[in-house]
Amino acid sequence: MKKIVFLIGIVVFFTTAEGQYVTDALKYSQNFPAITARSLSMGGAFASLGGDFSSVWINPAGLGLYRKSEFVVTPSLSYSSTKADYLGETNDDFMYQFNLGSLGYVANFNSGKDKGLVSAALAIGYVRENSFNNNILIRGLNPDNSLSDYFQQNAEGTDPRFLDSFYERLAFDSYIIDTLAESDFGYLPAVPLPADQRRRIDTRGGKGEWTIAYGLNFNNVFYFGAGLGVHTLQLDRTSVHSEFNTNPADDFSLFDFTEDLSVDGSGFSLNAGMMVRIAKIMRIGTSVHTPTYYRIRENYYNTLYSEFKNGDNYFAVPTDEDGEELGSGNYRYKLRTPFRAQGGLSVQIGQMGIVSADLEYVDYENMRLKEVDNNQAIDLWNSDIKTVYKSVFNLKLGGEVRFDNLSLRIGGGYYPSPVTYSGPDLYDYISNVPDSYKEVTAGIGYRNNNFFFDLGFSGLFNKEDYNLYTNLDVNDNFIDNATNLTHGKYRFLATLGFRF
Repeated sequence: MKKIVFLIGIVVFFTTAEGQYVTDALKYSQNFPAITARSLSMGGAFASLGGDFSSVWINPAGLGLYRKSEFVVTPSLSYSSTKADYLGETNDDFMYQFNLGSLGYVANFNSGKDKGLVSAALAIGYVRENSFNNNILIRGLNPDNSLSDYFQQNAEGTDPRFLDSFYERLAFDSYIIDTLAESDFGYLPAVPLPADQRRRIDTRGGKGEWTIAYGLNFNNVFYFGAGLGVHTLQLDRTSVHSEFNTNPADDFSLFDFTEDLSVDGSGFSLNAGMMVRIAKIMRIGTSVHTPTYYRIRENYYNTLYSEFKNGDNYFAVPTDEDGEELGSGNYRYKLRTPFRAQGGLSVQIGQMGIVSADLEYVDYENMRLKEVDNNQAIDLWNSDIKTVYKSVFNLKLGGEVRFDNLSLRIGGGYYPSPVTYSGPDLYDYISNVPDSYKEVTAGIGYRNNNFFFDLGFSGLFNKEDYNLYTNLDVNDNFIDNATNLTHGKYRFLATLGFRF
């Protein structure tokens, strides 16, 4: 019987968390890599450029331009800030983070010929594809509803023993909701309005890729490359939703609902590309990237603490119908990220510098989730992905000016929002609605025959709407509780390289 009740709780959990998985599919599919300082400072527009370790991820054909072997390491420092506007109140939060942007070795082999196969290069190493690190603080006075109303509405008509162990049962055990007298499992929320609400979301983790790739140079005109990537995904998120009441006439004082989520995943992908020197000063390049096929495992655990002015306080943990404590919940699934293709054009301006531009296609509407643990909601989530998301074209631009051994660089990018659906029930599909991303980049570098040192900076900006939860009003109309988030991520990279 306990196993049956636990499985019922799992089904309820996935029904209420539908928007989470459609949202997470996008989070795990977007890439804003910080690989080398040179590529970052030129906006990542390297589909037709090469001779840089970022080629292993952007276009492996660029490895064919290497003339020497190379060891490279790129540490990075990032600063993330988020401003949250909720119910007329604005709060800011931030965090600093140190990461490894890339680490790798490129072995170059020269044939000594000017015709045929001129050279080949084999690269192995690590690149960081994206960072999830962020802190968000949301606060406001809600005159219309409370999270306790959300728990109450989901609990209506259900025996307290069979409430979702990770949500409504916690609210019941901590007296945030309680049964009505002489009712058939009707419930009453304990939080009086207006509710002073605060939500803090702390997220850590990111995506990385261990890669092996090669590039070939034919006649110093045609370049071809391919690579294999083994991807890692890790995310830890703690969300604490708190509500307070200081009115001495009310018994309720406060509650803290804490959700802990830990995600680990691994996957693989292939990429291939080519470059052609169509004129002495001009190259074009193109590359394709297969979807990454992830296997993902989640562990989640929720608790709820409440205090009342009569001195009572409660700490509720997940339990079964007999009140025995449960461990953390877990779920396994597969994710197929989008197919990506890009093309680029670069122009050499004598010995003075380079300008480049890339256009990248990403088909977000074809992301797919697949079950490992049996869950009938998978088909619904995939249908929602097709409804909500669309394919996009990302634009990247970059330029470099050289003064002997010194180079100055500038660039930028525009990444349109992949969200295409805009119906009034949008939050029934996804919990986060991102706007477009805009990026500005700059950098400086020094290099000689055997050594180079580059510094790169990126400012990545976007806005996002995040819905805390959805309630029904007295007329059974949906009420969203959305906050407007403004994100800014600033990345500083330093690349140190040795050639031999």
